[in-house]
Amino acid sequence: MKPSVPLLMLPVALGIGYFAGRHGQASPDARAGTSAGPALESKVATRGSRTDPFGGDMLSLSSMEDLRKVFRHQGESVASARLTLAVNELKADEIPALMEMVQKEARDNSNRYDPVSYTLMGALFERWALVDPAASVAFVMSCKSRSFQKGAAGSCFGALAKADPDRAMMEFEKLPKGELRESAGMAMVNTLGDTDPAAACNLLEKEASPAGFSDYYTAQVFGKWAQTDPVAAAARFATLPPDRAGDRTAGMLAASWAQKDPDAALAWAKTLSGDRKGTSAAEVYKVIAREDPDKAWTRLMSEPGYLRGRIVGGILEIVADEDPGRAMAMLTKMENKADLRIATNSFLQNLNWNDTRLAFDLIDQVKDPATRRENLGNQMYYAAWGTPDLLKEQIAKLTDREKIDTSGAVLRGLVSSDPAAAEKYFLALPEAQRDTDTLEEMMQAYTNRDPKKALDFAVALQNTQEQTSAVKGLFESWSREDPEAAAEGWKKLPAGQSRLEALDNVASSWSQSDPEAAKAWADSLSGAEKARALAAVLPSLARDHPDTASAQLARLIASPPDGMGQNLASSAERLAGQWAADDPASASGWAAALPEGPARDAGLKAVAASWSQYDAIATSQWLGTLAAGSSRDAAIQPLVGQVRDSDPATAFSWAASITDENARLNELRQTLKSWRGSDLQAARAAFEAADLSAGERERLAKELQ
Repeated sequence: MKPSVPLLMLPVALGIGYFAGRHGQASPDARAGTSAGPALESKVATRGSRTDPFGGDMLSLSSMEDLRKVFRHQGESVASARLTLAVNELKADEIPALMEMVQKEARDNSNRYDPVSYTLMGALFERWALVDPAASVAFVMSCKSRSFQKGAAGSCFGALAKADPDRAMMEFEKLPKGELRESAGMAMVNTLGDTDPAAACNLLEKEASPAGFSDYYTAQVFGKWAQTDPVAAAARFATLPPDRAGDRTAGMLAASWAQKDPDAALAWAKTLSGDRKGTSAAEVYKVIAREDPDKAWTRLMSEPGYLRGRIVGGILEIVADEDPGRAMAMLTKMENKADLRIATNSFLQNLNWNDTRLAFDLIDQVKDPATRRENLGNQMYYAAWGTPDLLKEQIAKLTDREKIDTSGAVLRGLVSSDPAAAEKYFLALPEAQRDTDTLEEMMQAYTNRDPKKALDFAVALQNTQEQTSAVKGLFESWSREDPEAAAEGWKKLPAGQSRLEALDNVASSWSQSDPEAAKAWADSLSGAEKARALAAVLPSLARDHPDTASAQLARLIASPPDGMGQNLASSAERLAGQWAADDPASASGWAAALPEGPARDAGLKAVAASWSQYDAIATSQWLGTLAAGSSRDAAIQPLVGQVRDSDPATAFSWAASITDENARLNELRQTLKSWRGSDLQAARAAFEAADLSAGERERLAKELQ
């Protein structure tokens, strides 16, 4: 008799049950019949067989997807606790596979921040630091992804410093200088700040890179240290350089100290200087104000004026958090006008957009028109950005002068939240009150939201100056963000100066990111527009193809279209200057071969400016080969400026050789002015020996008095 199918399946079921018990059962979702989750290779080690305090089986660590489901269903706090309990059951040989799963997740989803992955990685390193610290460090060193390695180093050394500080320091000393060491060091400082702040400070002081150990981390250490021993914390603070222990650290230390002894904390704060003094004193007064605002206010009035200004806004903000009317009453009772102005500005800066309506209520009570104007614009911006009803209410209260003064702020806020409303607001202003600079700034923001609608608005403007400014702001932003789309939009512009300036913006921006494509676009144009676009593109193209780009620019300069002289001179200057940085001989030969005129002058001047920065002697020798004239005069000037401080005699001699009288007098004047400060007698001797006219002597003599 053949066994039945159910009997045949029994051993299989028992086997599955056995392995599930050892290596982790299916998640509750899987038992309910949902999908099996990730591929088999990401299903790694497991959980123990016992239950956790939150009910049910120990959390499965077999896949990232299962963990994410738990975090979604149970919340971060409970899920994190369950994850930690499960990780704490792991043996040393079970951790590497799980860490590889985390690393694979980071590699496959490099653009996504996954808090579950980071929570798991942190818990795994804490467990690893206890059961096999050497393996945890080895894993970090083996990571191929630099970004993941930095994060892993922080988690690893933070956990190691918690489990075994001496071992952590020993392993840290083996790390090479660079980003990995800085990441590990920041994590160790943060961990040691809880258990051994003196050791944390030693590490902060020993490591040489300020970029790795910013004032933020130092502040955390001293804030915690001052809770238990503020005197010792203050003493150690005094030994650290300002780049490690700045005003943020001073403030955190003072705030913690003030919780126990505000008088001692304030006395210490006043021993400091600069921003550290102001910040720490302000933090102490905030602590006092939370307990007794009247006491803080009365005491503040006895402080020096410069310190009152740093502190007053914080006190008023604390009072206003519970009783805005009381805060404004305290402020308006100030009799000293300077104090009132400073306090008002400080209070409003502290409010920012946290309470825009309260800020407007305060501004309504300000009598000083200058103070009102200084703060009204900021608050109008905040209202325009996020509170349209409040904006309408406040606009109705503005005087004509205030509408003009705040129009820029309103437009900046509106264009970020409601571009159509920004259009209407601008057009509703009397034409005499429309500021073209404000319009240009508005269009830059508008372009980031919707460049096509911004273009339609700009083209529809009837005022020529306004249209030019609008197009300028639009294409400065659009060309930088998407030059190809900007080139298409440019075609819609009517003939005129704004079209030409937009062409310059598109060509210049596009050539910075893709000179070959920009060149192809320029070649597709015709007439003067083609020449103008090429003039903007060729200097960038010359970085990779100097011979061909310079030859084409030289041909344009030899036969310039009408009105292109200034553009071509600017292009010659850019091309020659950047070429001279790498190949001054070729650049100088090219510039010298250009026909006489502004482009040749600009090209030779750019060569001299670039070359003289690293070889003034060779530059001088080259200048000696040039014939007298405007081009030589132009090239001499940057050399004179370069050597004026280090070799004033040479600078004076070259300046005196300039043929243009105005340029010569200007360079001689600047050189004598500089030389007088270092060696007045030598400057006078050179002046007396120089071949100068009577008029030149009279005009230059006062520089030596």
